[in-house]
Amino acid sequence: MPKGSTELTAFKAGIKARRTGRRHRARMTIPLAMVAGLAPTLLYAADALQTNAGGPKVAIARIGSRLTGYNAYTSTFSGAELMRGWGPLLMGALVHKAANAIGINRMLSRAKVPLLRV
Repeated sequence: MPKGSTELTAFKAGIKARRTGRRHRARMTIPLAMVAGLAPTLLYAADALQTNAGGPKVAIARIGSRLTGYNAYTSTFSGAELMRGWGPLLMGALVHKAANAIGINRMLSRAKVPLLRV
């Protein structure tokens, strides 16, 4: 039940009381731990581009292989390849969750650090 007298009369009348305080606009942020978890997969794909091992087609196949476990060239499933892709990604998600629980991201937002969150 609303506490203030203005809020109480507005509540009884069925009118939404005017909110006090500032409203903050939500900004897009990039969780660094999640991006760091995706880095090994992207580096594995970039290796195919740099060594001319097949170009973009092989790079896309490598990303797909790491994220799904299915190798399109040999038509086989590999659980080890799947864990190489999802293992670091899940660890990054756990680090991100822990940083939220500890309050690191809240401190970064209060310090007005643009775009970055842990």
